[in-house]
Amino acid sequence: MKKINLLVALVLVVLLSSCGGSKQVADAGYYNNPQGYVKPQQQTRQRRTVDPTYTLAKQEGERMRAAQSATAYLEDVALENAESAAAQALAARLETAVVGVRDRYNKNTQVNKKTMTEQDAQNSIKNYFAQKISYTVIGEPSIYDNPDGTITAYVCVELRDRTEDLLSKAYDELSRDEVIAVEFDKKKFIEENKDELKKLQEQIGL
Repeated sequence: MKKINLLVALVLVVLLSSCGGSKQVADAGYYNNPQGYVKPQQQTRQRRTVDPTYTLAKQEGERMRAAQSATAYLEDVALENAESAAAQALAARLETAVVGVRDRYNKNTQVNKKTMTEQDAQNSIKNYFAQKISYTVIGEPSIYDNPDGTITAYVCVELRDRTEDLLSKAYDELSRDEVIAVEFDKKKFIEENKDELKKLQEQIGL
């Protein structure tokens, strides 16, 4: 009787050891993780502290640059809106500079003839740059995934013309239309606007 009980006990030990070993091997093969199965998370494009497009926009050169961002649920829409915003930023900065330089000149100089109101003059300057801005996208746009499912894109653009050349053309057309006083020396107009644009760059960043 004792021999039968001992034999049964040995058989049970072998069976239990065999089952446990099989389960351990199965777990290792299925989970490939000693702590259990962990569902892999979806890879997201994480936002960086300083976006490269902003660094690119701050680099000084012969042509103005601007970088802007936009957020949308579709990547193409976010990229398109960011590019449009950057182009508008270029035009707005040029407009601000020219209006400021023109105002200072008019205040410090006796302008003999005024053919339009100040508001009309500002509108003319705004419309001029809105129509004349020609740019190209530079560098690689940055694209980030947001927790709410939206996508944020950053784009940097650069003027096709040298800043000095664009200001020269602006002077020719705006003085011809008497938006800029013809007495205002062209070279001085260009230099003062370049200085103003540099100040704006430092103040508003991008």
